[in-house]
Amino acid sequence: MISRTRSWRLALATLLISLASMLRSPHASAVDAETAAATRAREEGRLLIYTVGAQIDPLIAAFRAKYPFLTVQTYKADTVEVARRAIEEHEAGVDEVDAYELNDYGLVPLLEADLLAPLNSPELAHYPPMAIENGRHWVVMREDLISLGFNTTSVKPDDAPHSNAELLDTKWKGKLGLYGESTAVAHWIGTIILSEGEAFLRKLAAQEPVVYNTGGRAVANLIVSGEAPIVINARRSHMIASQRDGAKVAWRAIGPVYATVSAIAIARQAAHPNAAALFADFMLGAQAQTIYRDDLGYSSMRDDMARADDPGEKLYLGSRPKFDQEYEDWSRLAGQLLKGRR
Repeated sequence: MISRTRSWRLALATLLISLASMLRSPHASAVDAETAAATRAREEGRLLIYTVGAQIDPLIAAFRAKYPFLTVQTYKADTVEVARRAIEEHEAGVDEVDAYELNDYGLVPLLEADLLAPLNSPELAHYPPMAIENGRHWVVMREDLISLGFNTTSVKPDDAPHSNAELLDTKWKGKLGLYGESTAVAHWIGTIILSEGEAFLRKLAAQEPVVYNTGGRAVANLIVSGEAPIVINARRSHMIASQRDGAKVAWRAIGPVYATVSAIAIARQAAHPNAAALFADFMLGAQAQTIYRDDLGYSSMRDDMARADDPGEKLYLGSRPKFDQEYEDWSRLAGQLLKGRR
């Protein structure tokens, strides 16, 4: 028979163990979950990501350093090409892609084709509802802002436009640069129409902007060199990155700005689902988002990583209810109004 003293001690020990379990820190639980996910991903050994541009490269490098047991590959193209390729591969019975880092409007056709899996990342707790697709099929992680970029040696900051209205000054006729990639132009036109109206857009087109039919980073390099001293739809991230390299450039919001966003998503039939889930957790986490914000000049969508220098008015065109039809209209106007655009 157990004595009362021993019985009391056993009861106390049991209670203390129970309390320790209840009070265990969320961080410890998160670490355990990450360790378990990494163990499962290690067995898969590989990860294939479909994405847009080179902005993801520093994130991939950090992910590889953290999880060196994974062989990470990427396929890069513009948003439309990435979505088209994924859909065509699936229809052909090829499902090799594991995860996407892609614009929200590029993920819509993938969702409609039932190619995306819901996300179950613990990092979702750090993102506002507006950043999370209704079915959790993607989470918008970061955004870049589009407005005026200029070479501060060629165009003094005081002389550069401070508003859209100043773009109509006759001194800028034939001197304003425009990044001419089809999607970038359509979004710029949509931004001007929504903020200033179509009549203003036509006046601005009469200023005969110089269209640069090359990549966004290449256009930024033209600003750096002074060959394109002022560009009216420059990416803030490109200007910040160039400044850090010592370039004499600046970026300025001169009206409501278009926020181009990037989201993380996992393929529904991912060949390496555990590696994909591990990658999604990493991309949504503080380490990756700090790289986006502090090293690359983006704004993070995490609720604990706001940028102090974000402008007040931002337009999220891809989330507009009739975006598809508006995009077609804006593209048609681009063909009508802009000379030299391919």
